[in-house]
Amino acid sequence: MIYQFRRVILLISYCTILTGCASADYIYYHDSSYTESMYMFLKDDPDYQEQLELMDTYFEKAESSGKKVAPGAYAHYAILKSKIGAEGETLKYLEKEKEAFPDSVHYIDFLIETSKKKQQTTNTDNKTNNSDGNNSEQNVAEGNNEH
Repeated sequence: MIYQFRRVILLISYCTILTGCASADYIYYHDSSYTESMYMFLKDDPDYQEQLELMDTYFEKAESSGKKVAPGAYAHYAILKSKIGAEGETLKYLEKEKEAFPDSVHYIDFLIETSKKKQQTTNTDNKTNNSDGNNSEQNVAEGNNEH
């Protein structure tokens, strides 16, 4: 009886170990291009275009594999777009992040609000600069150059 009990325990242990070592089928796509882009961003690498290209590669590979992108990938892409001044694209990808990962809604809403404020500030600055620039251009065109 004790011999059989030990045998059953040994068999259960063996099955548990084999099950634990089985490869898992991950639902998220993993690729070095995303981690490389994130690493560059965290190291304050100013080459945002290269980082965007890495993320584009990541999205293409994830789509072709049929797996979801990792949580935060769309938000990271949006932040990179914001760094190059593409605010429309920024908002688009933040919304994609919210749709793909509803748990991130509060944080993404914060990022969207921040992006909208940045866009409003940029628009206000551009209007101010354009009105100053238009006056300068008008003065030059009229020959009223004050140098």
